[in-house]
Parts: sequence; C-alpha cells; structure tokens
Amino acid sequence: MDVKRLQTYKNLYLLVCMIVAGILGGGYFVSVSALLTVVLIGSLFYRIFAVKQITAAWDINMLAFAVLVFSCLLTGLWAVDPGMAPLGAVKFFPLWLFYIAVSGQQEERERIIELLPVLGSLMTLFSFLMMQFPVFEEWVSVAGRLAGFFQYPNTYALFMLVCLIIVIWRYRGKETDWLDYLHGLAAVFGIIMSGSRTVVVLTGAVLLWLLIVRRILSRRMLLLLAAGCALAGVLVLAVGGTEVIGRFGDISLRSSTFLGRMLYVRDALPLILRYPFGMGYYGYYFIQQSVQTGVYSVVNVHNELLQIILDAGIIPAALMAYALLRSVFTRRTGQRNRVILTVILLHSLLDYDFQFLFMGFVLILFLNMRNIRTHRVPVLTKSVVSLAGAGMLLLSVSGGLSDLGYISGNYDMSLRAYSGNTAARLRLLTEAEDTQELEETADAILEGDPYVSVAYSAKARALFAEGNVADFIEYKEKALETAPYQFDEYKDYLDVLSYCEREYLADGNVEDARICAEHAEKIPEMLEAVRNRTSWLGWQIDDKPQLTLSYDDMELIREMEELVNE
Repeated sequence: MDVKRLQTYKNLYLLVCMIVAGILGGGYFVSVSALLTVVLIGSLFYRIFAVKQITAAWDINMLAFAVLVFSCLLTGLWAVDPGMAPLGAVKFFPLWLFYIAVSGQQEERERIIELLPVLGSLMTLFSFLMMQFPVFEEWVSVAGRLAGFFQYPNTYALFMLVCLIIVIWRYRGKETDWLDYLHGLAAVFGIIMSGSRTVVVLTGAVLLWLLIVRRILSRRMLLLLAAGCALAGVLVLAVGGTEVIGRFGDISLRSSTFLGRMLYVRDALPLILRYPFGMGYYGYYFIQQSVQTGVYSVVNVHNELLQIILDAGIIPAALMAYALLRSVFTRRTGQRNRVILTVILLHSLLDYDFQFLFMGFVLILFLNMRNIRTHRVPVLTKSVVSLAGAGMLLLSVSGGLSDLGYISGNYDMSLRAYSGNTAARLRLLTEAEDTQELEETADAILEGDPYVSVAYSAKARALFAEGNVADFIEYKEKALETAPYQFDEYKDYLDVLSYCEREYLADGNVEDARICAEHAEKIPEMLEAVRNRTSWLGWQIDDKPQLTLSYDDMELIREMEELVNE
C-alpha cells in the first residue's frame, strides 16, 4: 500500500470504516452497523460542534438514504414483527451517515477508490491462506468456494469485479504500475475461486462491452487479461479448485439456483399489494413460509430493489431506484463509475449485496453527487441533530449489543439488551427445559409475530404435554397453516392424533376419539391443497415438496376411522 497516499488523508476514519466493515463479515451484522454508527455520529458531532460547519451533497442521494432509514423506523408501527423492525434502521444508519461524510470529501473519495484493489488483493490473500486451515475455513469459504471476509462468495466476487474494472481503467489511463498487474491477477483469481456464475457472466459481458462497444481495450490489454485468466485458472486448479471451476459448466437459465431466485420473486411480488409501506426488517423472512409456493428458506429475497420494497415500502424503494439510475445515466458520471454502478445494480437484482455495509459504502463512492455545499450550523439545527443523534446512538447500542449476544449464543443477554429480538427468543425456544418455559416463550413470540410456525408448534407440544388435546389440535393446525411445506409436522400431527384416539377409546370417550379421527382424515386433503398451490417453479428447483403420505400412514388413517365406527 502506498504510504504517501495514506499520509494525504484528511479523514482517515472513512477508510477505517470501510476496512472494519470489510473485515467484520462485510458489515452484514447489525452489531457491526451499530459500531460504525457510533464512529460516524462521533465525526458528525465533531464537525457540528467543533468545526461548526458541515460540507455535504444535499441532493436526491441524501434524501433517498434518509427516507430509507426513516421508513425502516416507521414500519415498526405496522410491521410483521414490530420488535425486529427497528433493527433494520440500525442496520442502515451507517449508509446515510457515510454518505453525509464522504459526499463532502471529494478528494478522499477518489483516494479510497484507488485503494479498493489493494483492499481486494489483501482480502483475497488472507482469506485464501485462512481457507487452508480447518479452524478458519468456515469463516472465509462456503462449500469450498472462496468468500473473502464476507462469508458469502457471490458478493465477494462482485467486489473483486469492481477492483478489476478499476485496474483496467488505470491501465487505460497509463497510470498502471507493476502492483496493478498483481491486483488484476488477484481479482481474476478471486472471481474464479468464488465459483460465482453470475459474476463470471458479468465479467465476460463487461470485457466484451469495453472491447466491442467502447473499443477501449487494446490488444496488449486483451493479451494481459487472457494471460491473467489462464494463470488464475491454473492457480485455482493447483489448489484443488476443480469443483469450483466445474460450477461454471452449469451456467444456465434452467439451473436450480437461477430458478430458485425467480421463485423467491414470484412469491414475494403479491406481498407488495398487501404491504405497500413495507413489512419491516425480517418481516419477509417470517411471513415467507405462509405464502411460498415451493420449498425454500431464505432471509433475503435475492433482489435488493424488491427487498427494500418488502422491508421499507414502495416510496423509499422508488427514491433509491431513481437516485441510483440518475447516477448511471447522467452525463456528469464518468465512464468508469457508470460501468461499475451498472455492474453493481445488475448483480443486486439477483442477490442481496446491499445487506453488506461494505458494498453499500462501495456503491456510495461511485455515485454522482450534486449540490455540494458548506453550511454553518445554527443553534436550532445543533439541538435537533443532537436529539436525533442521541436517539440513533441509544437504539444502535441497544440493538448492537442484542445482535452481539445473539451471534455469540448468549440469548438471555441479547434480550436484556433489546427485548424485541425475536431471533434470540426463537433460540431460547429451542433450549426450553420444561413445558412452562416452552409455552411462555412461544406465547411471547406469537404476541409480537403471528407468523412464526415454530412457536405454534412449540405451543402445541406444551398443550399436549398438559393433556389439552383440543387446543393442541388448534395450534398444530396453525403451525401447518403458517408453514404448509413442513412435511415432518404432518407426520407428527398424525402420530399424536392416533395416540390420542387410542387413549380416548381406552377410557371409553368415543366422542373425542372421533374428533381425532376426523382431523386425521383431513391431513391428506391439506397436503393436496398444498400440492395445488405449488407453482411450476416450485417443482423445478432441487428442493422439491414432499406432499404424499406413505402407504403405512394412509393405512393408519383408515384404521383410526374404523376404530371409532366399530
């Protein structure tokens, strides 16, 4: 890294924020967002109270990020899970604050861009070395694919493609030194080793576009790129990356991965009409089982525009889309920045890149920023900013500690820090040691979120243990209603109904035994209804629904009917 460049930084903390986000899981976790919020608010307070003026781009980008954060907070009033909703605001606080900071530092912004290939090369080097040791492997790879520090290969590959484009542009500008050849090789190696088929296709498309349409790739540059790709491929094979390279032979619009993403979108689109103002953070995750038409479980819909609509609503999504597309199409955006923005936005339509703060920061660096002005801060503004900043800090610290407790497995501490963390409460549900604790935890979850099938199932188990069969049936069927593809739940339901019927008949209680038999008879009909709702895409992906009872199970239902009719 060029030490002289680092010495020219007036605001080194901007680079530090990016490095911290990159190292700590790409900034995916709420706890990392909380940490960066503290740093960025501290710098904002310094400029307001010490420097007494602030320089920033007061433009549509600023408005879009502000509305996104405010909408995440506001969704708590009607969210699917009101407790989790504020954590979405904590997650995105740093994007807004980073934009305020970097938009007023144009020179620092370009210097950070110049250092991105260095950061990418270092990430590739260290994560690849860590991948060779089993104790570290899970932190930097997924199924043998290199994931950098993001723990997610696809977004890591996108970042390496951004680094490659920066290096290509430097070469075009005759500013390349020998280190840039290494950065280019590291970028190509990282893209291949990630096994990301989407990024490989985007890389090929970018190179073809630069060659044929823009005609800025010289013969020498093409030869260097070809040699770099060949060398990177050899290196990947040399380190045992045969299976990773084999993934590229399965690039198809009919692959399970691609069709799965289409299925997520297909199932999520109707939710926009039901929740035009958003479902809140994690709302999509909790509600998806009740609306899905295939078998899957994902936290994010793998489409960032749709994810923003689902989380925060149509208005912030429209503002974000307009702001980003304006930067792509305006003539004021340089060609390099336009290419990089286009690549990032295209990839974000098939993945969840902006859930990683680091990629959000990278995106911000390339935006076209307008109306950059310096304003002195009056007393009233200081008061408003102080109150808002204090609120952001309080929520961030609370939510960050809660997320840290959740990640570390200390779920009690997580809930003490922030009682609305449903994810932590779900973990406690699986660790409940007695029926009372199980029922109380399930009730606490369902009080705030009526879409958690696991809680309904746990409540049903607790009621069965208490001998309350009628309420067991009610809650078990709610569990099946909110998660209709959980085949094991049907099997468990049938086994318990059969057991209860025998116990009732042994006591001479034919009426309640008949109720158990009648509910057992409905199970094949319930499965048939699920089969009818399953979409074409749901049958095309690898995880196909299991919706047919075995011969023995059907015989058991017939036996139950015969027993009550004897």
